Amino acid sequence: MGKIKNIIILVFLFLGILISGAQTVDLSTPRATVFTHLHNLKPDNYHPELSAKTIYGLQGEEAQSKAIKLKYIFEGKGVFINYTSLPNDTDYIDSINFPIPRHAYKPFPYRLPEIFLEKYGHNWYYSKATVAKIDYLYEQIYPLGADLIDRYIPAEFRTKVFGLEWWKWIGLLFIIILTYFLHVLFKKILFTGFKIIKAQFIHFPIENLDERLKQFAHPLSYIFGIYVMKLMIPYLLLGQKLSNWIVSALNFAEIIFWIFVFLKLVDVFITIFKHYSKQTENRLDDQLIPILKNSLKGLVLMFGLFKIIVLMGANPKAVIAGASIGGLAIGLAAQDTVKNLIGTLMIFVDKPFKIGDWIVVDGIEGSVEEVGFRSSIVRAADTSVFKIPNSKLSEVAVNNKGKRIYRRYKTTLGIRYDTPPELIEIFVEGIKKIIEMHPTTRNYSNYTPYNSVPYNVEFIDYGESSLNILLNVYFMTNDYAEEMHGRHILLLGILKLANSLGVEFAFPSQTMFMELFPGQPPATPKYNTDPDYIKKMMQEVVEEFNREIKKY
Repeated sequence: MGKIKNIIILVFLFLGILISGAQTVDLSTPRATVFTHLHNLKPDNYHPELSAKTIYGLQGEEAQSKAIKLKYIFEGKGVFINYTSLPNDTDYIDSINFPIPRHAYKPFPYRLPEIFLEKYGHNWYYSKATVAKIDYLYEQIYPLGADLIDRYIPAEFRTKVFGLEWWKWIGLLFIIILTYFLHVLFKKILFTGFKIIKAQFIHFPIENLDERLKQFAHPLSYIFGIYVMKLMIPYLLLGQKLSNWIVSALNFAEIIFWIFVFLKLVDVFITIFKHYSKQTENRLDDQLIPILKNSLKGLVLMFGLFKIIVLMGANPKAVIAGASIGGLAIGLAAQDTVKNLIGTLMIFVDKPFKIGDWIVVDGIEGSVEEVGFRSSIVRAADTSVFKIPNSKLSEVAVNNKGKRIYRRYKTTLGIRYDTPPELIEIFVEGIKKIIEMHPTTRNYSNYTPYNSVPYNVEFIDYGESSLNILLNVYFMTNDYAEEMHGRHILLLGILKLANSLGVEFAFPSQTMFMELFPGQPPATPKYNTDPDYIKKMMQEVVEEFNREIKKY
C-alpha cells in the first residue's frame, strides 16, 4: 500500500508540473503570449527560458536575451500592459494597423509601432520584424546597457522603502536636481543665442522683443530638461507601473511645454510684425495684428489638444474624422459666421480699403474705423456707426474714396442775366488765376497731355434765372477736412473777385422791371465795363488772394 501511495503522489506531482508548464507557456492568443512573456520575467517568477518561447525563430540564450531586452523596452518606454484590453481570440485579425488585414496585433500602435505579434501556425509569437528590431530599440533606450547602474549598487542600498529600493529613490532625487540646474543653464544659453541671432538679422530696436525672446527660451529649456529625464529614468529600472506613470507624466508635460513654446513663438512673431506694421502708412496692418495673433494661438491650442487626446490613447484617425464631422456640423450651423471669417480673410488679402479710408458701400458712406473677425465698423459723417458684415464687404462693390488721386469739387456759379459779356470774360479769367495760385488745387503746373484737364471754368449755360458758369476743380488731398478747408479758401477768393468786379450772383426769383419809373433811376445795376478798369480790379484781387493764401 505504501508503494502504491508514493506512485500516486509522484503521478499527481508530474501532472501538476505539466499543467503548470502548460498554463505558463500559452501562445494560443495575443493576450496569452504577452502574459507568458512578462509573467515569466517577474522577480518572484523568473523563468526566462519560458518567456523566450514567445520569440519566433530563436532558441536558447539568444531567445532569452531578446525576451529580456523586450521587457526592458516596455519599461523604458513606460507602456502599460492592460491584459484585459488585449485580444483573446485565437483567430484575431487586425484590419486597422496593417494595410492588408492579417493575423497580427500591435499592443502599442502609437508609442511602439515596431512591436507586434503575429500568428505562425497555431500559435502567436513576437513577429520576425519585431525580433529584428529588438536590439535597435534596446540600444536607443539603453545605449550603455540597462544594468549600467544596477550592477554597481551595494547591498545596503537595496533595502525597499515604500516598495522601491533606496538607490532608486536617491536616483530620482538626483535626476530632478540635475534637471533643474540644466534647465537654468540651458535657458541662459538659449537666451544668449537668440540675442546673437537677433543682432545678426535685426539692426534696429524693437520694443519688448528681448522680453519675448526670454519667455520663448523658458519653456524650451524645460523641454530640454524633460528629454534629459526621459533619457535617465529608464536606467533606474523602476518597474512597469511606476515607469508608465512617470513617462506618461513626462510625455504630457512635454506636450504642454511645446504648446507654450509655440504660443511664445507667436508672441515673438507678432512683436516683430507689429514693429514693421508701424513703419507703414497702412493702418489695416495694425488691425490685422490681433486677428492674426488670436488665429495662430487658436491653431496652436487646437493642435496641442489633438496631441493630448492621442497621448491618452485615442486613435488619431478617429480623432481627425470626428473633428472633421464636428467641424462640418458647426460649419453648417454657423454658415454666416464662416462666410464672415472668409470675408475677413479676403479683405486682408485684397485690401480694398485701409483704416481711415472714406468708402461708399450699398448706400452707406463713412470712414473705416475697424476691421474685426466678423464685421467692420464704418463711421458716417454725422458720427453714427455702421457695422457691416465682412461677407457683404467682400461681395459688393466698394467705392473707396480714400484711394482717389484727387478729390473733385464741381459746382455752378449762377450770375445775373444782365451781366455784361466783358465782365463774364474777366470774371472767368480771374477764377482761373485764383485756381492756379491755390495751394491744394490741381493746375497746369502738374498737367500732362495724358491726364485730364486740371480744371474747368467756363460759361456753359443759360439757366432759368441765371447765366451759369461751370466750376470743376480737383483738390490734391485724400483728407476730407483738408478738402473742406481748400474749398473755403477757393470760394472766398471767388466771392472777393465778384464783389470787386461788380458781378452779382443770381438766385431763383421773378422780378418785374419798368423802363422808367417817375423819380427813380433804372432798376438794372450799373456795370463798369471799362477794359482797363476791370482788368486792373481783377489783377488787384488776384494779387490780394496770393497774399492771403500764405496765411493758411
